[in-house]
Amino acid sequence: MEKVTNYNFIKKIGEITDDGIAVYDVKTGTFLYVNENFTKIFGINEKDILFDSKIILKFVLAEDSSYLKLRYNELIEKGCINTTEFRLVFPEAVIKHISCDVLVLEDTNLITAFVKDVSKAKQHEDYLIKYTAQKDTLLDMLTHNLSGPLQLSKDMVSSLKRGYNENNSADINKLLNIMQENTQQCIDIVNDFLRQEHYESTHTYVRKTRFDVIEKIYVTLDKLRAMNKDKIFTLTSDLENLNITSDAVKFFQIIHNILSNAIKFTGDNGIIDINVKEFEDCYIIAIKDNGVGIPEADHSSLFHKKVKGRMGLKGETSSGLGLSIAKKLVDVLNGKVRFESNEKDGSTFFVELPKE
Repeated sequence: MEKVTNYNFIKKIGEITDDGIAVYDVKTGTFLYVNENFTKIFGINEKDILFDSKIILKFVLAEDSSYLKLRYNELIEKGCINTTEFRLVFPEAVIKHISCDVLVLEDTNLITAFVKDVSKAKQHEDYLIKYTAQKDTLLDMLTHNLSGPLQLSKDMVSSLKRGYNENNSADINKLLNIMQENTQQCIDIVNDFLRQEHYESTHTYVRKTRFDVIEKIYVTLDKLRAMNKDKIFTLTSDLENLNITSDAVKFFQIIHNILSNAIKFTGDNGIIDINVKEFEDCYIIAIKDNGVGIPEADHSSLFHKKVKGRMGLKGETSSGLGLSIAKKLVDVLNGKVRFESNEKDGSTFFVELPKE
């Protein structure tokens, strides 16, 4: 009676929820119940699903099949799994992003699946990542095109001020003082804005979703290529794709911050290469440049929060926060980051992140 009661309770939930719900018998390998929303998600009628449970597998994207098998084994071992994301592919290359929570009903062979179509949410997430890419590119442009000239203006005003001081021109000296103060205020505003943007990025919660690492790196490179046509960007990997479960926005910030640092210290026609390697439980991204390298004296404090960073090769000022923020975000995602660098020989940063 207990099994029937639980099963009926699930059916009542299935009648009122917007999610797809199914009850599956592990022992017989058949579905005992699917609600209307479940059939809509897979685009199959109820009779076909109840007759042949494996029919839904033909819609699962091949790249996600092994991942689903691992999650199924975890379900049998633990009794439940949360937020399993995978993709379904339909005719004309229509892809749906699915999120699934599964629970083994106590003392039975039955499992209950709660399925959601999160395609719109994924589209929104992709939009946010592209928006963040555009925002960060704009911030870099501000740093390069505004902070540098303002710093130069400040230095020129200081030189003029010293010259007029020798001639004892009180009025002109007063005007130059005002210009010098205003220029410094502009520099401070830009740097404070950058510091605040970077600071806020480490205080957001982790929202894990399933995404393709290679695809996200291409999105990042497309934006940076447009703004840095004097650099050569390459992506090398034996992988065509690498789907992992992590925070896509934080992943983008990590890669973008390290690439931005490489750009500042790599000369015209310099090469910046990203290499991606996959291992059993993790993947490693190596970002290598042939720039000026990192002075030995800066190695021990490179990931520390700095009030002022090194000036770039084209006079770009730095808040000194980019790499420290990247390190904090890597830590948040339970990863590791290190670097190798010799002055004048370029640098290589290694970011190791878990696949789940």
